[in-house]
Amino acid sequence: MLYTLLNKEVYSAITHLWLVKTIVIMGKERMTYTKLLVVDDDVIDRKTIIRTLSSEQNNYDIVEADSADDAYAYLEKMHFDVILMDYNMPQINGVEAIVKLRSQPQLKHTAIVMISNLYNEPLVLDCINAGAQDFLLKQEVTSTQLTRSILQARKRHELEQQLYDSYRQVKQLAEKDTLTGLHNRFHFDEMLNRLLLARQRRKREIVAVMMLDLDKFKHINDNFGHEVGDQLLIAVAGRIKEVLRENELLARLGGDEFAFACAELTSIRQIKTIAQRVLDTFHVPFEIDGHAVHCSGSIGIAVAPINSENRKELMKLADIAMYRAKNGISDKICVFQDNMQEAFLLKYQIESELRQAAKSQHFELSYHPVIESQSDTITMIEALIRWPLANTTQLPDEFIPIAEEAGLIQTIGQWVLEHALDQFKDMLCDDHYKFRLSVNVSACQLCDNGFVNTVQSALEQASVAPQMLVLEITEAALLQDDQTINNTLMALSEIGVGLALDDFGSGLSSISHLLHYPFEIVKIDSSIVQNIAQPDSKQHDMLQGLSFMLDKLNINVIGEGVETAMQAKACSGMGITLQQGFLFYQPMNEAKVKSILEDESKANRLSLVHDAVNTNKKES
Repeated sequence: MLYTLLNKEVYSAITHLWLVKTIVIMGKERMTYTKLLVVDDDVIDRKTIIRTLSSEQNNYDIVEADSADDAYAYLEKMHFDVILMDYNMPQINGVEAIVKLRSQPQLKHTAIVMISNLYNEPLVLDCINAGAQDFLLKQEVTSTQLTRSILQARKRHELEQQLYDSYRQVKQLAEKDTLTGLHNRFHFDEMLNRLLLARQRRKREIVAVMMLDLDKFKHINDNFGHEVGDQLLIAVAGRIKEVLRENELLARLGGDEFAFACAELTSIRQIKTIAQRVLDTFHVPFEIDGHAVHCSGSIGIAVAPINSENRKELMKLADIAMYRAKNGISDKICVFQDNMQEAFLLKYQIESELRQAAKSQHFELSYHPVIESQSDTITMIEALIRWPLANTTQLPDEFIPIAEEAGLIQTIGQWVLEHALDQFKDMLCDDHYKFRLSVNVSACQLCDNGFVNTVQSALEQASVAPQMLVLEITEAALLQDDQTINNTLMALSEIGVGLALDDFGSGLSSISHLLHYPFEIVKIDSSIVQNIAQPDSKQHDMLQGLSFMLDKLNINVIGEGVETAMQAKACSGMGITLQQGFLFYQPMNEAKVKSILEDESKANRLSLVHDAVNTNKKES
């Protein structure tokens, strides 16, 4: 009972205070009505207790029972304020009787006073610990003492109930998520441990731990507000509860991350079926405050005993698998595999180093020129980020996605934009230079409502006209079908910034993107350009058709990845005169770009002088 849950010294102190208060008010507030159940197999002892109580002025309603069974029968039909019970009953002792009584919910507000001919301290403590409120010796019972004991027992039991109710409330707060009403991380961890211990007794069964994370939840909060975000979490919790069985544990770990554990399973197929059942609940939009909120999720799974039998390890591995699922394009369910942990640790190391690099700005820029093949002049330079001091990886294809997931891409992207424009301004010091700067931007940047202002501010700071800047966007960013991205692209186009669709033809291409977004440039992916050498190949005919279509749409075409003279000639033959690739230039630093531009400028001036001399000769 509750007494065993409390510190004995605290309990004694609180009880003493209540007893003092009770004794003080006894003379003023005499009990007017108390319903008693007297349980004793000795009829003389029962009558003695009843006669003793009748001498008092209190109004007692007394019922007699000569056995524990009779007492239980009365308790099922009637309510009693106090039970006076003999310790030595046939077939059951006092402690056993108290334990059985305290297991009955209807006796929550009933006090118990144990009466016995025997007395020793261990016996008294056993009765109190089992749930009795007092212990009296029969030979010492007087009317005053018995009355006082009944009164004190009721008050003491009332106090215990208040403490127990408070304990239950605190326990519930400690185990429940206050927003969704689901279990929290603490309770999930505790219950998962029980499931794993039970599994060890049933060797053929497996336990699955699943982590669910909502996709783009931060974006939902930013667009609709945190109140809508909270309502979404409540709605998600409700839908998941509807599809899980009662014995499948569900909890909210924090933020937009949920966890559930399923036992008594025999195959991975069963686990994936449960996970898919959860994800299917997201197909219908959530109606919240008049908004149709579209939401999806990703699930990572770890299995005991296949991956581990330690609850903390399983949760960690499920978390790793969940991040792998979030990176997937189509399959949003991932079961942990051994090689994932090594990849996760590397990713963690890259992210940690990347955070420091973003803070210290340990990046550099290279530029890859785009040339006009007919005049062999530079028409645009593409700014490329480099991370030369990295210990983990220096490849942008590896660290840029990690920067996006870690929320670092806005900081890094702003650094690239500002520094590229600053260096580009120095390259434009000669009036003969006529080329543009292109900078790659991430879908995460386009989802930021303040991105247009960031671009405008960087242009003004560098004193560069918006028409001189081109922002390159991959089609993967457009697959999100996000209204914020659409609004951002339209706003950038309206202020004069050029937009280029990068890597077109890499497997995600959609003609509708060319119609719905204000692109003025399309960059054909190198995988197509590098397979057009044969005039009768499908790649050749497809690119020729693309070039014709884009020309009709007044969209400029750039061929990427040109590495051979044959590829350059084939592109030019299709009217694709803007080309980029190692055949012309490799990515280079700012100084090298300036040197090439100066050479071009000198050549242009010499050409102008040569043309002027020839014109004078003809006139003379």
